[in-house]
Amino acid sequence: MGIYAEFVLSAATPRQFPADNLPEIALVGRSNVGKSSMVNSLLRMNKLARTSNTPGRTQTLNFYRIWPDGKPKMGDPKDPDQADRFTLKGSALEAAQAAGAFYFVDMPGYGFARVSESQRQGWRRLIENYLTTRETLRAVIQIVDLRHPPSKDDIAMWDWLRHYGKARLVLATKADKVPRNQRAAHVKEILKELGVKALVAPNPDAPVTADVEPFQVYSAEEGVGRDELWPWVIAAARTAAAAPAAPLEG
Repeated sequence: MGIYAEFVLSAATPRQFPADNLPEIALVGRSNVGKSSMVNSLLRMNKLARTSNTPGRTQTLNFYRIWPDGKPKMGDPKDPDQADRFTLKGSALEAAQAAGAFYFVDMPGYGFARVSESQRQGWRRLIENYLTTRETLRAVIQIVDLRHPPSKDDIAMWDWLRHYGKARLVLATKADKVPRNQRAAHVKEILKELGVKALVAPNPDAPVTADVEPFQVYSAEEGVGRDELWPWVIAAARTAAAAPAAPLEG
């Protein structure tokens, strides 16, 4: 039985976040880096996340509920406990917990220049407050473009994740756009800019420090990295919750 995933909701404020307390893994990266393509590729569902050639299209936190072992059978669909797909409860929530269900949370892309400063600041606060206060957050996948050195926004986000001690992994997408004999050099440049001295494969049991970080090259087109990334995602979703950081002021 294959993975089953469903789009649940788009949230513009914390009040709209799901309240069923399932684990969450956040996806961050600059606009047009390929987050949606990665989600579709990883979950083998081509039309789950909307892809666009227009940067800045994602303006909310998009929640995708993932069932690792396939579509659940949760009993009578008329059961009141099953009626609200936005927040599972009752027997539906019990089924989700037993199945190890979790959420991918796709963040608005940062660094997009064609929006107003006030809109950028709004996105920034939405993202930062989620990352610092969300008790169900288990890990963050930061997505960068293998073709290019990390941007200032990429570096700032990575430093921020390290500062707050978030479980994290760097995923370098669009590997199919880089010749195989040049990929190692591109990886080296990314690590240099992020200040990472050594890599480990995406093994959830491997020790991680500020100098040794999990990293994976990925291609949605070729499927490169999928088999390595998926076990890390599953293990991250099953980790115990960490204490949230203090909320941002202002």
